[in-house]
Amino acid sequence: MSQLASILRTTLAAYKEAALCRLVGRWRPKPPAAPSYNYSSETFTVERFGDCQKGSYIEVYRPDTPWRDAQGRMRAVIFLHGFVLGASQIYRAHLEHLVKQGTTVFFPNFQTGFCSFPDTGLMTLAELLDEVIGEGRPSQEKWLQNALESVAGAYERCGFGPGTEVDTYVYGHSLGGLFALSWPYYVQAGGYPAQLMPLQVVTADPIPSGTTTAKAQAPMQLGAALARTQSDVDLQVTGAALTMPVAILHGADDWIVPKEHWQAPFGWIATPHKKMFLSQSDTHGCPGLFANHEQATDDTSFFRPWLATLLLDGVGSVDTLDYAYLWRGLDQVVAQGVRADQLAFEMGQWSDGHAVAPIVPYLP
Repeated sequence: MSQLASILRTTLAAYKEAALCRLVGRWRPKPPAAPSYNYSSETFTVERFGDCQKGSYIEVYRPDTPWRDAQGRMRAVIFLHGFVLGASQIYRAHLEHLVKQGTTVFFPNFQTGFCSFPDTGLMTLAELLDEVIGEGRPSQEKWLQNALESVAGAYERCGFGPGTEVDTYVYGHSLGGLFALSWPYYVQAGGYPAQLMPLQVVTADPIPSGTTTAKAQAPMQLGAALARTQSDVDLQVTGAALTMPVAILHGADDWIVPKEHWQAPFGWIATPHKKMFLSQSDTHGCPGLFANHEQATDDTSFFRPWLATLLLDGVGSVDTLDYAYLWRGLDQVVAQGVRADQLAFEMGQWSDGHAVAPIVPYLP
């Protein structure tokens, strides 16, 4: 009942705030405006490889003007999506933000199906789960292996194969966050090229691992599908390979992965250079900022808003939590070389001068 109560409480609170903003939003303070980015590669191409129905589909965002350091090294981000969130439109604004900075971005859809939004614009939960999960008992490890295979192949095709100089970073949301944290272990165990080993790992609201800790919570059919998934990627094992800096960017009000669920798994991450940060919800003005599980997504319009709020713990949108927190955190690591456990955030002010709720350290 506690999970159901939490879901209902946060869902009702979100609808109450949305209704209030519809009624009097024009008179309430506005959140900080988007920053003005000085992009080095405004133009880019998107290449697509693999088969959507076989879990081998990948999109590669390639800048027309790649960033290079003084020695000519380029940089790449491997971007891992959340559970049943394989359509790139869900994260498209962030993907384009990264590639416009001259970074090559690899976005594998490691599950089957749902590689793009349907032509009708909307899906039912049953349709989504039938396309991605079907009737079987899927394996997390098989999905992660799918991602590794498609990324390794795309690296080769795009000129980042063995012998090339590239700085690689891995970023993942939700289930993709667990995969990002397990990526170094599987790169080593599978004998993949050294180019796939990340310099640093950044995650957004990652799911804790496997059988020895609480699973992510989700209601109704979505929860049942997640429970049916084999939890065979275990951070208690894979965390030993996390010797590089790690940042976990979480939301204080995430009920799919409550922050408390990370207290034990955080200790399994081997590196001493690790930190977990928390954003905080702020409804001082309109639209409000919600530190929930979907703070990292840009577009969840394949579901109706009430369904996304109820099932996914939020409606994906691009707002201050992206610009100043999630995008900013990854930008500091990739573009500025900041160590992941030393990130700093300035959330700005509402239009009336009131400070936006700050980012706070949570672990260690």
